[in-house]
Amino acid sequence: MKRRYQTGQMTVYVLVMLFAVAAAVYFVYDAYNISNEKTRLQSTADAAAYSVAAVEARNLNVQAYANRAMIANHVAVAQAVTLVSWTRWLHNTTRNISLVTKWIPYLGQAMAALEKILDRSAEVIERIMRVAVNGLDKVIGLISGIQDFSHIQTLALAQQVFEEVVEENDPQVDTAYTLTSLASFANAHNAMVGRFNPDRAHDYRGRRGNEDDRARSDEFRNVLLKSRDNFTTERNQDLDVVNFFGLFGVEIRKRGGTELARTSDRKGDYYTWSAVDTLSIHTWALTPWGKEHEEIPVGWASSQSAQSNTGRQYNLSGIHGGQGYWRDNSRASRLANWEYRRSNVQYNYRGMRRFSALKKDGLLNEGPGIIITLTKPSGSKGVETASDITGSEERMKFGGQEHFLNGRMASISKARVEFHYPNDLFPRLDGRREYGSLYNPFWQPSLAALTRAEKLVAMGELGL
Repeated sequence: MKRRYQTGQMTVYVLVMLFAVAAAVYFVYDAYNISNEKTRLQSTADAAAYSVAAVEARNLNVQAYANRAMIANHVAVAQAVTLVSWTRWLHNTTRNISLVTKWIPYLGQAMAALEKILDRSAEVIERIMRVAVNGLDKVIGLISGIQDFSHIQTLALAQQVFEEVVEENDPQVDTAYTLTSLASFANAHNAMVGRFNPDRAHDYRGRRGNEDDRARSDEFRNVLLKSRDNFTTERNQDLDVVNFFGLFGVEIRKRGGTELARTSDRKGDYYTWSAVDTLSIHTWALTPWGKEHEEIPVGWASSQSAQSNTGRQYNLSGIHGGQGYWRDNSRASRLANWEYRRSNVQYNYRGMRRFSALKKDGLLNEGPGIIITLTKPSGSKGVETASDITGSEERMKFGGQEHFLNGRMASISKARVEFHYPNDLFPRLDGRREYGSLYNPFWQPSLAALTRAEKLVAMGELGL
């Protein structure tokens, strides 16, 4: 009897195993695809939020650079006005000395020749400075206009950058949930940065002054005054000629200073630079009735910036009267005031203009963040799974729409601007910490963690 061999009994088991392997591959593909799409969506959200924050940081730095540029040009106007006053003073001092020494052989002729040279030099310098001040004033106006444009353009640029980043990284993203976030960003941007006008700081022709404009204009003015060089701030020198055991003495005092003051028709010390320079000989002696003091004026001069349509000069005593250099050489200062009011020299300078500043007071290190919520649909229009490819949605449920958030995949990201002063590269001499402002361009974007409240708001926006 022959033994019969049966074949094919393993085929059933192989088919079962192949089906199991195919199902495993099916599920692995879905898990990998969903995980990959989730990572891609989160990266897109992070990139979009970071890019919008980068636009805001760039705007803040542009505003800071512009403020610094305007301050530099304001200081240059002050230096020009100071230089004119100083050269006038040098000429007038030489002229007065020449009048006294004209009867002295050789010295009189030398002083007369020097006086003529300085007279011509002063005229040339005044002409050059008049042109320079006019040009600097136009540059200040141009920078102020650039600030206006940058402030407005930032919101449109943020929208454009956001859309481009999302489109380039993940075209399947549904952007319906991002518009609210960008609107919040616009509100936060306008709440953080403002445009302030010195012309609105004080009452003017029936219009009440604005407290915010006044506070920020005073702040800008303080930064401006602290940015002056020593020559522009005060020009004080002393020379003791005689001091006889404290009984009597002779001293030569050189005094001078430059101040930022108001105009004749506008309140607020924002509009005109005024400089005064004096030289006097002071004598004193102890008498039975006390210490007798006498001032002999030797040289005096002054200069101011003003708009070309200004009808008259400004009283120097009202600007410089409270300063020590004015009181020390009081007689020479009054002569400088009298002589300058007889002159007609004008400089077309309109003073401080509109500028940008942070609206909030306090020690700021960071700005408001932007929260980006991105979603994309499941299925062939977004996150495609094996069920969608094979058409087996009814039989293979893993990765179906019911496993997504309302049929969508969602990711949330937050970014903000932060102020980081590079203290390791530029340490402050006073050892103090630098906080955020629009006078230093050290703003930069960074991703940030969501707070619990922000998560709840975002989830509410997603319908959870």
